[in-house]
Formats: sequence, C-alpha cells, structure tokens
Amino acid sequence: MAFLSSQPGGELVQARTVGEYLSIPTDSALKILQSLARRGLILSQLGRSGGYRLHRPPEQVTLLEIVEAIEGPISADIRLTVSDPALTAGIELLQQICDDAAAHARQKLRSAKLSDLATAGQSIAAMG
Repeated sequence: MAFLSSQPGGELVQARTVGEYLSIPTDSALKILQSLARRGLILSQLGRSGGYRLHRPPEQVTLLEIVEAIEGPISADIRLTVSDPALTAGIELLQQICDDAAAHARQKLRSAKLSDLATAGQSIAAMG
C-alpha cells in the first residue's frame, strides 16, 4: 500500500511490479492486491494496461484496515476448553489478557495511517 501511495498521480501499477518490489511471486502479490481491492482499499483495472492504485488518499487509510484486509480480523480467541474447574479461572484470565492485547493492537493500528508509513519510508530513503 505504501508503494502504491508513492506512485505519481495515482498511476496504475501491475501486480508483477508489486511482486518485484516486495520480492515475492506475482501470484502472491495478486492475492494480496485482490484482498485489498475486495475491501475497497485499492481500485483494480483489468486489461493489458490495467493495474492497481489507491482508492482513497493515504491519510484516510488506517493500518488496521490494511492488516485486516489481508490477515482477517484481529481476534483474541484462544479456543481452549478444559473440564478441570481448577483450570477454568486461569483460562478465563488468559482470555481476558488476550482480549486486552487484541483491543490494544486494534487501537494502535486504527490510529496509524498509511501516510505515516509513506512519510517514514521517505525519511529513511533520504537518510540512506
């Protein structure tokens, strides 16, 4: 997404180019791009001169949207069942800790924008 946001004038980028940039196979890049397109984060244009571009400005896209588009909802389900009542309290405590951690991660990712990544990348590039 940061790579797409760096394209001048919202220029279309082919999946092959994204794959090369990420050093992953084109098929893997396509799966990621399709997930992002299904969630409305990017637009896709079919055809020989087609490709992908951002649907919204980077300032309006949260990292939570990106992560959940690719990986699915951030969840804290530990899915443990026990028959021993002595272990139930520990499992409940563990679930609460996991719930809190997931809520914290969602909040942090929701507060960070794609534009923050793009700005950080530009700062690093300027230093190097």
